Amino acid sequence: MSAPIGQHWKQIDDCEDLLGADFRARTYAFPGPKTQVCTTLVHHIGNPDSTKAILYVHGYTDYFFQTGLAEHFVRLGYRFYAVDLQGYGRSIRPSTPPNWCESIEQYGQDLDIALATMKQDGVNDVVILGHSTGGLVVSTYLAQPYALPERESHYQKPFPNILGLMLNSPFLALPFPPTVLNRINWPIRAIVSLLPFWYMRAKKITLYAKTLHCVFGGEWDYRLDWKPAQGFDLSFHWLREIISAQHNLVKQHLTIPTLLCHSNISTIGKETIEETQQGDGVLDIESMQDAAHKIFRNLTKVSIAQGFHDLYLSHQTARDAYLSAMTDWLDEQTKALT
Repeated sequence: MSAPIGQHWKQIDDCEDLLGADFRARTYAFPGPKTQVCTTLVHHIGNPDSTKAILYVHGYTDYFFQTGLAEHFVRLGYRFYAVDLQGYGRSIRPSTPPNWCESIEQYGQDLDIALATMKQDGVNDVVILGHSTGGLVVSTYLAQPYALPERESHYQKPFPNILGLMLNSPFLALPFPPTVLNRINWPIRAIVSLLPFWYMRAKKITLYAKTLHCVFGGEWDYRLDWKPAQGFDLSFHWLREIISAQHNLVKQHLTIPTLLCHSNISTIGKETIEETQQGDGVLDIESMQDAAHKIFRNLTKVSIAQGFHDLYLSHQTARDAYLSAMTDWLDEQTKALT
């Protein structure tokens, strides 16, 4: 991976976040691959004197809205931050299509901004939590040869220590079983490379969305303009970059302590909401695990019975199991460092 795209960013807003008085949002503008882009760092105001923090990175067609997740870590004594990456959620701008990227690597600058800001806030130690595509983004970022001291020198800003990585159903492989994926990975990559300007139009509301949003009978209320029930149009260029990042990542050997949490089964292709709610309705668990074993050398795995694709958005029993898994793992990491 090359060095960061630019050396400078500019804070353009600092205000109470839409999530309420316990959250603030800071927005930063910086040069993107084609035009100026924005990234937004949201943080819970709890534990302002703590020097340890969690940084949450969302998935595809997503943004941060899980207030209970933030409150959980605040109760554990951590500060909590979440980034809405360029082109997502709070950072969507008219100048670029939502969720668009030239390369997965470009999100490294969003993470640089987040981490440097957290250090300015007094955070010394960070554990990053990545969901779905956010897990791929963060893993790619950590795999880069552009080391922390070089980033600090490049930006002339200090960064906190990254002590660990927690992955919530990471998008480390395409959503097919391993035997199928081995046959079709390269043909799919060839097709999307030949047709980078094609899109798959988003028309139908997904069963996964129907398991989540309260308008369909789910538990959660979030902005459907930022996380549409039918998704955004799927760019073949975006898919090509995803496949490329996955292909490059499995060649790496990351030694950072890593927790992989995932559902116990995949429910892709199920025909009812009830069936979809029994597991991960978006990704294939076996292919995810296979990729994780190739990438991470200090890996702990936890399977969550009846966990949804976003484990935090699962029904209460699975949600509690997921939170407990992260709590236990963080306790173990703390003990290992003392």
